Amino acid sequence: MSFDLRRYNRDAWNHQVATGNKWTVPVTPDVIESARAGDWSIVLTPVKPVPKAWFPADLRGVSVLGLAAGGGQQGPILAAAGATVTIFDNSPAQLEQDRVVAAREGLDIRVVEGDMRDLSALDDASFDLIVHPCSNCFVPDIGPVWRESARVLKPGGSLIAGFLKPSYFMFAFDDAGKSTLKVQ
Repeated sequence: MSFDLRRYNRDAWNHQVATGNKWTVPVTPDVIESARAGDWSIVLTPVKPVPKAWFPADLRGVSVLGLAAGGGQQGPILAAAGATVTIFDNSPAQLEQDRVVAAREGLDIRVVEGDMRDLSALDDASFDLIVHPCSNCFVPDIGPVWRESARVLKPGGSLIAGFLKPSYFMFAFDDAGKSTLKVQ
């Protein structure tokens, strides 16, 4: 019997939605209103917003793939700022968070369930930009994720990915990145 990593991750993230983990809580209407007015930011790591200069100056018409980015956070913000957004995630509950925000705010967001190592549901050269939160730690080999990302990116497209330092998993940290390790 082999271990089903995709199923394990899907179940774990569905559970995180049920318990209200901060990475599963959708953005508020105020955040969407600000994004529509041009005042927006997203995070792909626990504490630091992605520099706005890393994005096209005008997101209108930019095709964005939120890779392993369900949860109703990055995708709705980018859609409200004008991007054409597809969210690809392994967790149905995380994808539902994007659907909830899209319905509530009148946003057009495509959601696709699947494993980030296999983007065969997506066409070659179909995205200008991929935003990929810290999720590479959930696969044993990142190579397939990068190969599939390269395949679905348009020539000249960009990928912005968040990463955690391995030490993050060795010690306990709070949301501000400060150690909560108690030395006695």
